[in-house]
Amino acid sequence: MQAGSMVLENGGETYRAEETCVRMARSMGARSASAFVTPTLVMVTVQDKDHCSHTAMRRITNRTVNLRKIALLNDLSRRLVQRGFNSDLLLVSRMLERIDHSPDHSFWSLVLMGGFTGFFFGLMFGCSLSQAICAFVVGFLLRMFLLWIGKFNLNSFILSVMSGGFISIACQLIYVLGIVPQSVQMMTAALMQVVPGLALVNSIRDLIAGDLMAGTARLMDAFMVATGLSVGSVVGLLVFSHVVV
Repeated sequence: MQAGSMVLENGGETYRAEETCVRMARSMGARSASAFVTPTLVMVTVQDKDHCSHTAMRRITNRTVNLRKIALLNDLSRRLVQRGFNSDLLLVSRMLERIDHSPDHSFWSLVLMGGFTGFFFGLMFGCSLSQAICAFVVGFLLRMFLLWIGKFNLNSFILSVMSGGFISIACQLIYVLGIVPQSVQMMTAALMQVVPGLALVNSIRDLIAGDLMAGTARLMDAFMVATGLSVGSVVGLLVFSHVVV
């Protein structure tokens, strides 16, 4: 259950979380195991050697993207399956804790990558070099803003509205100062950093895998994030235009 929760919390698919739960339970001696996973819940039932069933569930409240942790969890589950029924429960628990508390990327590396995201998407969308550099600055500041606002545990829709508003106001400010001739392409490039691409891909993969409820829930989550970005961008433009006037 702990491993399945970590898969979901770090951006993994529903079917991957279920397979991880079942494989790890069987590798640690369960006669049978089954898992029911949604984007917000992990429920696991195992049967021991005495044919007694044990069920536990865990609510998922925090979701982010950390593909490194998912890769480490996949590697751990494969090693446990290869080892068979000789896995030490305490050792596996310690390894999961080590993966869960493994250091993330540093603050400055995250904000730099946020800036480079805006820069290269700007070039992809046909921005001039000056517009791409401005998109780098906006993406850099946006990532700093998201890392700061993330401490308040706001829901994804509110974060999306705030992100869209931040980007639109920043891009319009750059445009009004006369640094760039237009702001549409630059704004689109900066928005790509917060577009729910992984959530959309995971929803499609879950639907293809037959997890209809989880896939639909993820698809709705991606839709709400995209709606929040649109609302925030429009509100930011309206607020900026009102202040300027």
